[in-house]
Amino acid sequence: MIIQNIISPIISYFIGSIPFGFLITKLVKGVDIRQVGSGNPGATNVVRVLGKPYGILVFILDMLKGFLTVYFFDHLFSGYGHNLSLILCGVGVICGHTFPIFLGFKGGKAAATGCGAFLWLAPVPLFVSVAVWLITVAVSRYVSLGSIISSMVLVACQIVLGKDPFGSGLYLTLFSVFISVLIIVRHKPNIKRILNGTENKIGSKLKPHDFAEN
Repeated sequence: MIIQNIISPIISYFIGSIPFGFLITKLVKGVDIRQVGSGNPGATNVVRVLGKPYGILVFILDMLKGFLTVYFFDHLFSGYGHNLSLILCGVGVICGHTFPIFLGFKGGKAAATGCGAFLWLAPVPLFVSVAVWLITVAVSRYVSLGSIISSMVLVACQIVLGKDPFGSGLYLTLFSVFISVLIIVRHKPNIKRILNGTENKIGSKLKPHDFAEN
């Protein structure tokens, strides 16, 4: 139980802390991504700094952190009452991505790594959530708004479509709530800018605030 509920989530945290956005930007352009764009080391800011191909690469790598971590521990714990332990590993890898020890606990906004974790744990609710993200971003051109709305949809879909969401699937339901709340909290500056009409849209040029926020 110590290995499953304590050591494995700690290992997951360190996996999540691998700062792909920081490493790739440093390697390709020789700059600290925390000092350019919005200052956030996530995929969206990588798009601003390096372009879409690198941003997509970072998103995939950040997503794989979540997916491969829960995939590995799911198989490792299989048959050992691993429900709670697996969710704790999911929490660990997402916290690592969001609060990475290697970057002074200032990381991404949880969307990509959370997406990867749910891709293995609950693919159907995730697919619906991703579809909502695509529609929201296509209509509003706000990536942040898409992430916020789709995170709430993920919770609703887990409750409606998930297997026994308040019974055997309770931990997974709580995990979806955790991800949604974390994403919303991490997007608080974006919410303020959306309400003020100053949030960057896809394809728009950076504004002065992008070099001071986050």
